[in-house]
Amino acid sequence: MRRIVILALSLAFTGGTLFAQTAREVLLQRPELIAGTDYVAPTEPLQLAPAPEGYRPCYVSHYARHGARYAWRLENYDMIKRALDDAAGKDNLTEYGKDYKARFDRLYPDVKDHYGELSRKGWDQQQAIAAHLFEAFPEAFPDGAKVRAVSSPSLRSVMTMSSYCLALKGKNPTLFVTEDVSRTNMPATLPLEDENPFYEGYERATLPFKVSDEQYAAGFFDSEKVLARIFKQPRKSVKRSKFYELATHMFFFAEGMNSLDTDLDFMDLYTPEEAISLWRIDNYQLYTEAWPKHNGYRTIIRDIIARADAHIAAGEGGADLRFAHDYTFMALMMCLDLDGFATVPQSPAEVEEIFQSYKIPMGANMHFVFFRSDSSDEILFTVLLNGEPAHLPLPAEGWPYYRWSDFKAAHR
Repeated sequence: MRRIVILALSLAFTGGTLFAQTAREVLLQRPELIAGTDYVAPTEPLQLAPAPEGYRPCYVSHYARHGARYAWRLENYDMIKRALDDAAGKDNLTEYGKDYKARFDRLYPDVKDHYGELSRKGWDQQQAIAAHLFEAFPEAFPDGAKVRAVSSPSLRSVMTMSSYCLALKGKNPTLFVTEDVSRTNMPATLPLEDENPFYEGYERATLPFKVSDEQYAAGFFDSEKVLARIFKQPRKSVKRSKFYELATHMFFFAEGMNSLDTDLDFMDLYTPEEAISLWRIDNYQLYTEAWPKHNGYRTIIRDIIARADAHIAAGEGGADLRFAHDYTFMALMMCLDLDGFATVPQSPAEVEEIFQSYKIPMGANMHFVFFRSDSSDEILFTVLLNGEPAHLPLPAEGWPYYRWSDFKAAHR
């Protein structure tokens, strides 16, 4: 059993009582979060704290991951199909396996040609998130205000941007909305892509331990035990070297149902502990891949600062919107140290208590909402992460509000 280290960062307040929960405890209480980055961001109204007296919202700066989608590549579906079809031809399916295949075959024709695309649920999700933002801060979107949106060239990101902008335009038809997909925007969307003409290099970050993904996962999850629930003889239909890959494909396929309009459920393949183990492995892999490169995403912060300052100086309302991917979103959270994401774990066991992939769900969104004083030049702001106030390592003006001048000083 791995040692679970409870850190101060896992503390939360409920009913005025301070308590600590490990990531495992959270997942046992809310199993939907086991989906990690396949969890679908909520679309409820924003959770707001009253603005400080004398301040009113004046501008919004935003960074988001694309909305709910189909599997990101065809292989996520086809590896499962090949194994099931092979087993069916060899009478190698268990009774449960036959039922699993029947469910899979019902869904496969509807998903196989949509891999990587925004789902209808993802479109509706973005409409709701944008509408709730407008409804919470209508003063930031006065008649004729400029809304500038930029996106990665990925079709699912572009469609996410379009859905979001349409919803804002529907709330106030006078908004001047522009959408752009261009390499010139890459410092604000995809700084480390080869196509970024402004790439400037970065200092890689290190961790105090060296444990590969394979070493971390070893002995943590029995993929053959899982596959034996489907195949009478797993090795008869799947190469031994592919057991883990297929079992994890099936896991992410099952979690992907969250993004689709279907009542089919495939998570019955896994026990709760197996599902949590797969979340832990994926969470560790995501973190150890993102952390070394996260400093390369600081250009996004520079874009946030420059565009906010321009809006504030002009006395304009409106918004700057940016749409990209999970790996860019988690790196930005690390650069900002949002909710403690820049804390360095001292061992592999500590990773999940600092970094939780379910905080970067499908449609993950980060809103910097700015407030202007009626009586001074002071600008305050708050950060909403997936609709809830988040913490920054800055002195608060009555949390969750911070001074914009403090933020800029911290990111010079």
